[in-house]
Amino acid sequence: MSEDSVLVERREAITLVTLNRPERRNGITVDMCQVFYRVIQEVAASDARVVVLRGAGTDFCVGADLTAEDSGADVGGDPPTSERVGRMHQAAAVLHTMPQVTIAAIDGGCAGAGLGWATACDFRFATPEARFNTAFLQVGVSSDMGPPWFLTRIVGGARAREMMLFPGKITGEEALKLDLVTRLFPRASLHDEVLALAEELTARDPLALRMAKANLISAEELAVTEFITLETARQLETVNRPDLVARMAEAFRKSKG
Repeated sequence: MSEDSVLVERREAITLVTLNRPERRNGITVDMCQVFYRVIQEVAASDARVVVLRGAGTDFCVGADLTAEDSGADVGGDPPTSERVGRMHQAAAVLHTMPQVTIAAIDGGCAGAGLGWATACDFRFATPEARFNTAFLQVGVSSDMGPPWFLTRIVGGARAREMMLFPGKITGEEALKLDLVTRLFPRASLHDEVLALAEELTARDPLALRMAKANLISAEELAVTEFITLETARQLETVNRPDLVARMAEAFRKSKG
């Protein structure tokens, strides 16, 4: 298994996960997907507070590398089965539900399964040069890594259908208008800008940040009465801390400065 296809770097409370096949525009192979699934599970279990997912070179990830022997079209000479590849396809679910806040920093191509990983994140920040495409129907397959689930919630059902059933490239500017991304940055400063936002998040109270992320996940899954019951329990856990009043007073003082 090629460990260098996915790089992990820890910067205090921030973990950087870099898809590292720039010569193939970070195209995904089965081997790379297995590494990514393991890496994401390990990061989810860590004490990191923010995770930044990005691509090496000038692309985020163009989806499956269809030119590779290990492309997923043929796994070890046998047809792929749910038992053999299904678990690693849960990488998108792990990425979406992990307790850390997740940010996709997107430049260049972002398509197919790569789009699935990007849409699994809490935030997508991109450059004007970014190009988004579901791409699955263009190569004769349906989808994997969850884009229909994520896109329906991000851009709405009608637009998600348009993107999935009439695939085509969407520019960074168009993605911003669709709320597929929420901020655009110049290519030269994308990663610095994203790190600055990640650092802003890590300056928040760690427990409150984790509970806020958990609330957003629960809001997708629960009826309103169930959600508010759970939200209240989490709020009480954050409030009932002896040092909270002093920290709130200090934060208020700084805000007035």
